[in-house]
Amino acid sequence: MTTILGWACGGILLSISLLVVYQWFWAIVALLPPRRRTAVLTGEQSNFVIVIPAHNEETVLATTLRSLEQVDYPRHRIHVVVVADRCDDGTARLARSHGVECLERRDGLAGKGAAIAWTVDQLRLAGRGFDGLVIVDADTVVDRSCFAAFDEALRSGCEVQQGYNYLSNPWESSFTRIIAVTSVLRNRLFYSGKERLGFSSMLSGTGMCFSRRIIETYGWTALSVGEDWECSVSLLLNGEKVHFNVRAKVMARESSRFAQAAPQRLRWASGRHGVALASAIKLLKAGARRRQPKLWDAAFSLLAPPYSVQATLTFVCVFASWFLSTGGAWPFLLPWAILLTGLLAAYFVLGLAFTEAPLKALVGIVMIPAFLPWRFAIEILGLVGYGRRQWVRTSRVWASNPRGR
Repeated sequence: MTTILGWACGGILLSISLLVVYQWFWAIVALLPPRRRTAVLTGEQSNFVIVIPAHNEETVLATTLRSLEQVDYPRHRIHVVVVADRCDDGTARLARSHGVECLERRDGLAGKGAAIAWTVDQLRLAGRGFDGLVIVDADTVVDRSCFAAFDEALRSGCEVQQGYNYLSNPWESSFTRIIAVTSVLRNRLFYSGKERLGFSSMLSGTGMCFSRRIIETYGWTALSVGEDWECSVSLLLNGEKVHFNVRAKVMARESSRFAQAAPQRLRWASGRHGVALASAIKLLKAGARRRQPKLWDAAFSLLAPPYSVQATLTFVCVFASWFLSTGGAWPFLLPWAILLTGLLAAYFVLGLAFTEAPLKALVGIVMIPAFLPWRFAIEILGLVGYGRRQWVRTSRVWASNPRGR
C-alpha cells in the first residue's frame, strides 16, 4: 500500500513541478522590462462590428451597452449588434431602446457558439462591412481604451486577438476576490508572457477580436460547449495565431458565491475537457509534422489543469508524504511537496500584488479552504462530461447589497 501511495504521490509531484516551472517561466517573461518598439500601422482606423450574444440578459445588458457608449473611439466606426438568442424576456426591446441593432434568433441549436455562427451568416447576407469583429458577453463592461488597443494591434497585423479578461465586481465577496487574483495569474502573467515571446494564447469567450479576413475565410464553426477553445484549436491548426492584447481590457460580472458560480464553472470545465484531449493530440501531431514547438505549447496549455487543481493536489501530497515519512518510507517526498506548496503560494501572492487593490484581494484568502475542494469537484465533474450535453444559463440574481461597491 505504501509503495503504491509513494509512486502516486511522486508522479503527481513530478507533474506539478513541470507545471510550476512552466508557469513561473511565463510570469518572469511577462515581468521583464517592455521592449521599446514603434508599431507600424497601415490604413485608417478600423471599423468594428461588436456582436453581443444574449440569452435572456435583460437584467445586465444595459450596463454593457452603456460601457460601449463611453469608449474612447469614434462612434461612427462602431456598430453594435445584439443577438437576442431564443429570448422570452425584454432583451430585444432593451437593446433597441439603446439605439443598437438587434437580431432575434428564434430556433436552431442552443448555445453561444451556434448563436455566433448564425450571426456571422446574417452579417454576411446583409453585406455588413467591417475591419474587425469583436465578441463580448452581455454581462461585460468594456474598458474605454479597448477598441483603440484592438485597432492598433489589428493594423499591426494581429488578425486574431484575445483581450484581457477581468472582473467588473472584484471586491463584491471573498469568492470574487479569489477569482480576481486567478484572473491576474492567467492574463497578466501567463498569456502576457506568451505574447512577449511570440507564442499563441487561447480565446476566452469574451473580448475576442477577429479580422475580416479571418471571418470570411473560416466563418464560425465552433459549436461545442467549449466554443472558445474549439475555435482556438481550429485557427492554430490552420496556421493562424491568437494574440493576447493586454491593453484591450473587458470586465465581466462574476458570480458572488459558490452556488451561483457552479453551473457556469461546470459548463466551462466540461467544455474544456471535451475539447482538450482530442485537440491536444492534433496539435502535437501538427507540431511534429510542421516542426512548430508553438503548437506543442498550445497542446500543453490545453492539458494543464488550472492553478486551483494544482494547489489542491499539492496539499493532498503534503499530507500523503507526511504519512509516508512517519514510517520512514519515501523521505524525499515531504520536502518536495512543501517546496512546491511554497512556489504555488508565491505565485498566488505575485498575482495578488498585481491586482489594483492587493489588501482587498488578500481578504479572499479566508475562502481558499472552501474554494479549492469546490473547484476540484467542478473539474472532476467536467472531466467525466457532466453538463457537456446541455447549455445551462448562469443565474443573474446578484447580491442585493454587494460589498465593496
